[in-house]
Amino acid sequence: MNDHELYPIGDSARRSGLSVSAVRFYADTGIIEPTGLNEAGHRMYDIDAIARLELVRTLRELDTDLGEIRRLLEGGTTPSDLLTTHLEIVERQERTLRARRAVLRTLIKQGDTTAQADLATRSAPTCKTPTPHRRPGSWRPNRSRTSCT
Repeated sequence: MNDHELYPIGDSARRSGLSVSAVRFYADTGIIEPTGLNEAGHRMYDIDAIARLELVRTLRELDTDLGEIRRLLEGGTTPSDLLTTHLEIVERQERTLRARRAVLRTLIKQGDTTAQADLATRSAPTCKTPTPHRRPGSWRPNRSRTSCT
């Protein structure tokens, strides 16, 4: 792989682990611009752009929203700050899931009744996850922060 060589969108997608539609989406939203266009007007990417696409893929797998990814790529935040925030969210979700597991185990031991299930539902911590909204033609829903109480 030559550092100055440009790769078509299909090769760039394959090398980054993304779909072609995802690479187009990131280009259209200005997150990862193509390095250039070939004579036919097709998007071309260099090795640095492919590495950034891989980073975006990894961050999206960690449920990082596009705004945070954009800030990271533009230098507005550090990877450490971004990962620290996500760790806090995951730990909060973990506490909520543990509490729900405890409630479910208790219900199973006691025999479930409608009244017990209703009480358990109201007493267990909940995570409120906003419904993700899809942009027309987007390959993946926008992610919103989850808040647990």
